[in-house]
Amino acid sequence: MSAPFNTIDPSSPFYYTPNQTALLLLDYHGFIISQLAEAGTAALATAARMRTWALENGITVVHCLVDVHATPSEICKGGSRIAAMLEGLKDDREAVDEPASVGFSGQRGEFVVRKQPGIISGLRSPGAMELLSERGIKSLVICGLSTSGAVLRTAIPATDDGFVVSVISDACADRKEGVHQMVLETLLPNRAHVTNADEFIGEWEKAGGRGRY
Repeated sequence: MSAPFNTIDPSSPFYYTPNQTALLLLDYHGFIISQLAEAGTAALATAARMRTWALENGITVVHCLVDVHATPSEICKGGSRIAAMLEGLKDDREAVDEPASVGFSGQRGEFVVRKQPGIISGLRSPGAMELLSERGIKSLVICGLSTSGAVLRTAIPATDDGFVVSVISDACADRKEGVHQMVLETLLPNRAHVTNADEFIGEWEKAGGRGRY
């Protein structure tokens, strides 16, 4: 059994039960998906599948989004540009909301946290770390946009914060395919497990869903 799927290895996501696991959905805003064109749409479809799977298996789901009504910090580089962009978008619900296929629906174990514009990591959203701690989360499964932005900047620090981290490669996308591949193949594997949705779900089911016993 390869390391990512080893149920007796504490560095593996499959060591942990569903109630110790959280799926993070990072920045699936409509405007970000549209910027990424077909790659964004494909990643969205996989993220929607992962959300359904997680909720069916009793896994915490956390939607990590940008608070489009907040303003960037005065020390944020490019803050005025970000503020101007959001000002033009914040009244466009289709642009700022998550599509219905992946959006928050208030199911048990599903939460939303929102970060200040200019903050990249989903775990820097107010209340995010407290939520994970209160729920006893040890393993994070990450899907998000973009690969070189929110995914990278959430995944690597999370390993320093004591989480086992898995990134679902086909639920991520970037403006540049080469950058997407570099992050997934070179930067993340040193600290996180990188796999696709089919493999992750399939191996989880082979392992018995861990906490179903």
